[in-house]
Amino acid sequence: MNKVAIVKIAGFLVVPILVMLVVIYFLYPLLNSDKYDMIVRTNGSMVDSAMIDSLAQLDSLAHADSLDIYKQLNIDNKIAESEERWINKVDSLTRMIYVLNSRLEGLESAKQSEVAPQQASNSSSTAMSDEAFKERVKSLLNLEEGDMAPILEKMTKEQLVQLYREAGNTQREKILRALNSDRAAQLITEIML
Repeated sequence: MNKVAIVKIAGFLVVPILVMLVVIYFLYPLLNSDKYDMIVRTNGSMVDSAMIDSLAQLDSLAHADSLDIYKQLNIDNKIAESEERWINKVDSLTRMIYVLNSRLEGLESAKQSEVAPQQASNSSSTAMSDEAFKERVKSLLNLEEGDMAPILEKMTKEQLVQLYREAGNTQREKILRALNSDRAAQLITEIML
């Protein structure tokens, strides 16, 4: 036998079986309608109703929880942001008060030195302990460049040189950035001489 004849015989045997399976599949509800209805009612209704109920409950719970969580997070974020802003403002004001107090003390000592002879002014400026000076330098150097610039512009050359010498490398850069170009050039010239 040749191959074509074998394929034809196989086709005549397999095709009717496949057609019968398809027909039975679609005719089963008509042939056993009682069993089919019972299966559909029990499985379909139980699964569908339970699934619909559970999905409805989950949806309502998720919606309520998400609204509560959103509201709570929104309130917490606003409180945290406002607290952070106030803390930053208080910190900057505290630094500014400390700097202004130290500046006021410097002005008072300068006023006293103008009245006294030159030797008295030298002794009063050296009377300030190194630790107190370093504390004042730290508070001034902790300021932002924008806040530090007006203070540095009012300082004398000698005060700037002393401040520059007490500062670290990064703080020295900060001082130079806070000064205008002319004052920074004068400071560098004074340091190099």
